[in-house]
Amino acid sequence: MKQKGKLMYALILAVVILVTVLVYLPYRRDIRNAYAHLDSIERQIVATECGPIEVAIRGEGEPVLVSHGIGGGFDQGLGLAEAYLGDGYKVIAPSRFGYHATPLPADATPASQSDAFVCLLDALQIEKVTVMANSAGGTSALQMALRHPERIHALVFVSTAAPTVGTYISLPPKPVIQTVFGSDFLMWVLTTHFQSAMQPAVGIPEGYVFTESEQAMVSDVIRSVLPIERRTAGFVFDMFTSNLDMDQHPDQYPMEAIQVPTLIIHAVDDPLAKYENAEALAARIPNAELLSIPSGGHLLLRMDETVRREIARFVSSVE
Repeated sequence: MKQKGKLMYALILAVVILVTVLVYLPYRRDIRNAYAHLDSIERQIVATECGPIEVAIRGEGEPVLVSHGIGGGFDQGLGLAEAYLGDGYKVIAPSRFGYHATPLPADATPASQSDAFVCLLDALQIEKVTVMANSAGGTSALQMALRHPERIHALVFVSTAAPTVGTYISLPPKPVIQTVFGSDFLMWVLTTHFQSAMQPAVGIPEGYVFTESEQAMVSDVIRSVLPIERRTAGFVFDMFTSNLDMDQHPDQYPMEAIQVPTLIIHAVDDPLAKYENAEALAARIPNAELLSIPSGGHLLLRMDETVRREIARFVSSVE
């Protein structure tokens, strides 16, 4: 019996050492690097009448406020600008409510987020901007167009959220999301060891065949949510408030009243933000222009140059 006990102890010890070497140590290294990378990016905290707002500002020219998507922050906003905007723009990339150093107000709504955008512009002494909104960031951008149209030069939606047409996407239980997306370790495991399973979560169409460079880019996108613990409040807010608000409160989204020049860019095969929703949104906003992308999913893979060209054309055409 003693021999068996010693053997069991040795086996347990070996498993602990193996898990430490293969899992915990790489996790500590990667998460340390993720925090260091995030902290190295230049940004500022701006005191506004709506509270503190974290924002990164880059470039000179036409001011463009970037309303990032779920799992984002100022860093995702900068990435969106790099992908979809060329030179000649002053990029204003705030962290929306609950992301990084921008707090989540107790009574946060997409409408109050749009008011916060205006408070930020006031604090920066910027009168008017083009707004480029991506995914879950589209809800607050729509509210800004409805509540503060005089502050918007042009409105550009890229793979945006929109009121649901047809079948609703069911959500996991909120406690599950709060647990998984509230843990750096769990998200590291998912984004490191289960990247194929994570591809639908970033909007990769089923059966999409990657080039080598696309595979690397998608891998970076999946891992860009790290560290997740600085994004958890915003992630939960977007999933259970921002993305549902247009369906739960349709009277607060009279799209037919929007007078801001609007461009909607959307892939037909987007599995996250359905194309039919974007198509219906374009039909409701007066004179909105819809650029249909045949393929590329939510990330508009292989279409960066087309998107940049069309955004530049549209913004320059608006008087």
